[in-house]
Amino acid sequence: MLCSNCDKDLIENAKFCAHCGINIEDPLQDLQEAEIKTSILKSAGQAISRATSSAGNIAGVIATQIGDLNGDGKVDEEDLKIATARAKEFASNAAAGAIEMGKEALKSDMAKDAAAGAVVGAAVAIPVPIIGPAAGATVGAGLGIYKNMTKK
Repeated sequence: MLCSNCDKDLIENAKFCAHCGINIEDPLQDLQEAEIKTSILKSAGQAISRATSSAGNIAGVIATQIGDLNGDGKVDEEDLKIATARAKEFASNAAAGAIEMGKEALKSDMAKDAAAGAVVGAAVAIPVPIIGPAAGATVGAGLGIYKNMTKK
């Protein structure tokens, strides 16, 4: 006996075809189930497609709202100029703040002790070929900071 779906030999007393899996006793039931599954998958695919399209539209609107710095409803070269100017202003303000902090730090006693220790350490280490002035300055600065921290 042959399968009505795939035309291959059926195993005797089998309820399903060993080759294609169709229900031998009621082939219409399998076809109906397959049509229902296809319909469900098609509906799910359409829903996913609509959701993806909506998400893409929303992302585009959000990107335009964030990037539109001059309020003309589009992201263009003018917005790039505005963003560049703002970035330069931010960087300039940050640099000015860092310079001020550096100046204030140099006024501290610890910085003065570290600088003095570095000068002495570098001068002492000049004649020592292996150590050299850079290493001497580092050691001297460390000793200057230690001296400052142990003052009472």
